[in-house]
Amino acid sequence: MELLENSAPSKRVQPINLKKEIGKYLKKWPWFLLSMAVFYTAAKIYLRYAEPQYYTTTSLKLQESKGNSSAALSDLKTLGVGVSGDNELQGEKTVIVSKPILAEVAKNLHLDVSFFSVGTIKETELYKDSPLSGRILSINNPDKFGGATYIINPIGNNSYKFENSDTVHRFGSPAKVSFGTIQIDGKPGMVSKTPVKVVFRSISNVVGSLESNINVSLPPEKGLLMELSYVGPVPQKSEDILDELSKQYIIDGVNDKNQEAQNTQNFINDRLAIITEDLSGIEGEKEKFKRTNQITDLEAQAGISLSNAEENTKAILTNTMQLDLINSVLTASAGSQLIPSGMGLPAGSESAIGEYNNLVITRNRVLKQATGENPAVIEMNKQIASLKNLIRQNLLESRETLQLQLAQAKGQLNIAKGNISKFPTQEKIFRSIDRQQTLKEQLYLYLLQKREENAITLAVTAPKAKIVNPAFTTGVVKPNRQQIVYGALAAGFLLPLLLFVGANVLDTKVHSKQQVLAQIPDASVIAEIPFHKEENAMVHPNDFSVFAESFRILSSNLKYMLRAKELDRGGVILVTSSVKGEGKTTISMNLALTLAGKSSVIIVGADIRNPQLHRFIEGENVGLTDYLVSDKTDASSYIIPSRVNENLDVLFSGQIAPNPNDLLDMVKFDELIDQLKGQYDYVVVDSAPVMLVSDTLHLVENSDVVLYALKSDFTEKEMINFADGFQTENGIKNMAFVLNGVKPENTRYGKRYGYGYYSYTHEEQLPWYKRFF
Repeated sequence: MELLENSAPSKRVQPINLKKEIGKYLKKWPWFLLSMAVFYTAAKIYLRYAEPQYYTTTSLKLQESKGNSSAALSDLKTLGVGVSGDNELQGEKTVIVSKPILAEVAKNLHLDVSFFSVGTIKETELYKDSPLSGRILSINNPDKFGGATYIINPIGNNSYKFENSDTVHRFGSPAKVSFGTIQIDGKPGMVSKTPVKVVFRSISNVVGSLESNINVSLPPEKGLLMELSYVGPVPQKSEDILDELSKQYIIDGVNDKNQEAQNTQNFINDRLAIITEDLSGIEGEKEKFKRTNQITDLEAQAGISLSNAEENTKAILTNTMQLDLINSVLTASAGSQLIPSGMGLPAGSESAIGEYNNLVITRNRVLKQATGENPAVIEMNKQIASLKNLIRQNLLESRETLQLQLAQAKGQLNIAKGNISKFPTQEKIFRSIDRQQTLKEQLYLYLLQKREENAITLAVTAPKAKIVNPAFTTGVVKPNRQQIVYGALAAGFLLPLLLFVGANVLDTKVHSKQQVLAQIPDASVIAEIPFHKEENAMVHPNDFSVFAESFRILSSNLKYMLRAKELDRGGVILVTSSVKGEGKTTISMNLALTLAGKSSVIIVGADIRNPQLHRFIEGENVGLTDYLVSDKTDASSYIIPSRVNENLDVLFSGQIAPNPNDLLDMVKFDELIDQLKGQYDYVVVDSAPVMLVSDTLHLVENSDVVLYALKSDFTEKEMINFADGFQTENGIKNMAFVLNGVKPENTRYGKRYGYGYYSYTHEEQLPWYKRFF
């Protein structure tokens, strides 16, 4: 038996009983089982009707930009069609899912029109299995159109009508709808007899859906490999989307390359036209310059002018020397002396001078032997004079000729010098013109070469990417059956757990003895009164129920506390609580019945404001208040037998008084308690709640033991702190707690053992379905 387990005050911290905490939730196992069953069933229903999503993937190998194999085209940048770095590779990852490319995919596959089979719960896209096909011919307001859905009901093999519409349309003919004009066609060889759901969407919405569902990844350490994946309910549709996306990406790359090459060709042609015009103008300017300056070959003509200048200079020098010689000879020929010969004179003059000198020498030799009148001398003088005149004549003619030649040479020299002085300027101008012509010609030839190279680029259609693996479907990725089932079971387990934990965290009520000790470690909880379904339950003789056993434990612990005070007889036991409804009257009555087994006991109704003893004992409402306001000094006439136990008497509270606090504070009440202590072994006082009124404070002074009642699942936890403060403020040294209304699961032993030696097998067994809940 649980006797005075916590009667001795001790400062200790109650450890958390992990087993008890876990067991508290394990007791709720039916709710966990039910929740998991509900979630499991919901998961199975979801998996039954959930549309499976298939994973489709394809791989592209991007071409690396390495230039051209031809050395002649190595500097042509427009021929590179691949990627050359990580930045470009990241850029291509964005390009392949760009809106223009996705729009082409949507248009080519007619993704703006979809057909579905009409089902009660589940709808399945038909795609290529659809007996119908459709297209949007026109949209009234494209900016505001997002989509529309219709149900098509076939009428025969050639007509149909929309649900909720009486208008009949023919397959293959335009039909007016709310957003524009459409056309529904029947596929050859396929007959539609059941309603079909058709969904029209704008291209922008389709592109947005593709953009969010297509995943592009660049596997690490795999070079220029790009992987595309798509998750959708129709594997064939997903494969077609990825294949068409790869195709449009390659076409877009070729178009970009061709567009660049075409722009380059247009630029080259424009530049060639301009340069041809410039080159023609430069050549005309060069022609005009040559014609104006009479130049055929500037360097050759300059050489000729230099050569002429040199020759004329030599001629002038030679003629000047000849002229000086002739003048000297003419001067020398003025006398009769010999004329110098061998001076390089003309041959005629030299022969005449030689003949002349021979005649002079001969005459001079003859004059040595003859006189001047000698006929031979005279003849020779005549001949000498004749030759002399001839010589002079020849010399004068030669001099005139030399003077003419000298003047002509000087004139030619001046002309040559003039030409030579013009050549630097002409050469400067000519070289400038020639330089412009050379530059224009080189640029012209370069552009001609590039035009041919660009023509090769236009002829080459090498794609920027190669499809390594065409689109293929690997399997179902959504819903993940195993994950959903396990997740549902986990959610089914966690939901009640969270609810119970949340309810436990938010619970502000006292349920067990451990909660009292957790807040007041040195408190004495001397009994746990089990919950009884009867409101006015009483302990009967030979009662071996858990309820009766708990009060026996209470009385045993109480007697121990009273013996500790060394009283001659029992003592005064005050029973109180914090608020109304915590069972203090029930505890007082049953404690008194238990003590009355072998002792004389009286129970006093001191709760004057709200008396409750009449619920257990029948009698007139005459008692304590009547005695206190009377002139009698003996209360025996107000005490009546309980008729429940021969050893138990009762003093009712009496008439409800307006001033119960003043009455209980009277000296007469103190004398009454002393009188009762002398007549009975135990005096049990049922008082008012201490938190609501102050009537009980005076009773504490006359009490040997104060029993403070707490009710499980009723008393707020903060009331424990109030009780602790009540004991401290009033200096109560012999106060103990009694926990009332405790359910078996909140006791120390739980439902399995019960109190003392008593087993719950004596209780009425509930049906299994009630015990389940």
